[in-house]
Parts: sequence; structure tokens; C-alpha cells
Amino acid sequence: MSTKAAPREGERIQIYTDGACSGNPGPGGWAALIVRDGAVEEFGGREARTTNNRMELRAALEALRRVPPDAPVELHTDSQYLVNGMTSWLRGWKRRGWLTVEGQPVENRDLWEALDAAAGDRVRWAYVRGHAGDRHNERANLIAQAYAAGRTPPPAPGAADEAGIDRPPGPSYLSLVNGELRRHATWEECRTRVHGVSGARFKKCMSAADEAATVAAWGLPPDALRGLKGS
Repeated sequence: MSTKAAPREGERIQIYTDGACSGNPGPGGWAALIVRDGAVEEFGGREARTTNNRMELRAALEALRRVPPDAPVELHTDSQYLVNGMTSWLRGWKRRGWLTVEGQPVENRDLWEALDAAAGDRVRWAYVRGHAGDRHNERANLIAQAYAAGRTPPPAPGAADEAGIDRPPGPSYLSLVNGELRRHATWEECRTRVHGVSGARFKKCMSAADEAATVAAWGLPPDALRGLKGS
């Protein structure tokens, strides 16, 4: 599907964005999901030194640049800074020559100006509470965090199955002990391996996508799951 395809009349393209930063300022990542015609497009990026707020703005900007300039959009974000800026503060900043009510220069003006131009009046800004179970918001957060940490984002749900990872159906338990990854069929097997071991990690997974996300969070490459045997 072309990323430039316009939505059907009366529909809004749904966009979910998030930003992350380690240190603030420090290395940061941003992510966006574009949902249209039943498909989800994911992308993101990284900056070596930035802030969390800049990553939130950058995510929204890059997402809007990715869709047709006249397409109506609903953009979901857990950043009140972004939502308040675009819906409440922007008009006053522009009227005062990009000064705050205290007379100070507006921070991140370059991104606000670019966002203003990209958004126009076609965007409906929707605040979604972070870490509250919204699957697209959670996915955007996972991608942004991965980029901020300098890692490759984990595969999208379902992608791990398509990549040929040999995994039995049902729940599984992953353990990481002294750098060695194992898969267990039961919690008892997993607990026996990790109990009392300093630095051991473990996680219950319900799908191949869960496993892929877990190994990525542990800093392991995606192919660590290939050929993985049980305990």
C-alpha cells in the first residue's frame, strides 16, 4: 500500500506518536504509527543529544510529513506539552512574536513553526494517557525507547511469526542467565533456573511478538530466538 494514498472521504488518518529521551538532555528517540485502510505503518528515528519534548514534537512532525498534505488527521499522543502547544499556546506565541507570557523566547521554536505549517487546520489533536493499555500508544513508546537506547526496535506484533521463529503455541517463559537465553514451557522450569541467580531475568510471553519484544528490551538481537531450545 502506498504511504501517500489519501483516505476515503469523511475518514481521518489515525496517527500515534511518542518520544523518549535518556538523560533529558541526552540520546533520544521518536516513533510514529500511521493507521489507515486496516494497515499500520511504523517508523522512527534517533538523535544523539536532545530532550524528551523535542522528540515528542519531532515524532508528530515526521508523521504529518508522511501523509498527504491535505489529508484530515487525528493525532494521538501522551504528551500534554504537544497537545497544549498546538491547541492552546501556539496562537499566543505567534501573536507575541514567539515569546511566552513571561516574555521569554519559546523553547523549540523551530519545531513548533514546522509543526504549525505541517498541521494547518486539518489535525484533530487527541491526548491519550500513557501506559494505560492503548496498544498503538504502547507500541509507539516501545519503538521510541528502543531508538533512544540505540537498539533496533522489536518486530511489530505478528512479524516475528512471519520471520520463521520456531515457537510452540501458548504461553512460554524466557530466562536470561549469564548471557544465555532459554525458553521454558512452564513457570516451574523457568523459576528453577533463575531462582537465587544474581542478575537473572525472566518473562512470561504469550506470542512470538512478545518474545521478540522481550529479547529486544534485554538488549539481544532478534535472531537470538532462532533455533532456541527449551530448558
